Amino acid sequence: VTVKNGETATVTVTASGEGKTYEWYFKDTNLSKFYLTKSFTGNTYTTTMTEARNGRQVYCVITDKYGNSVKTNTVTLNKK
Repeated sequence: VTVKNGETATVTVTASGEGKTYEWYFKDTNLSKFYLTKSFTGNTYTTTMTEARNGRQVYCVITDKYGNSVKTNTVTLNKK
């Protein structure tokens, strides 16, 4: 995802199944591991692009009501 500084970067995932939950994880370039964000619980992750967020990596773990889960591909946010 590439956006200009100050614009909103949006990542949306789509999955089928019943009773889905979404857990979003991020890692900035200065961090050594991914962290769970509690700010987003739906199928869309948004953030305003800043210099500090340039290169941020994001992925989502989707779990259905039966406990089946899948991890999405990792997306990198880039400043235009």
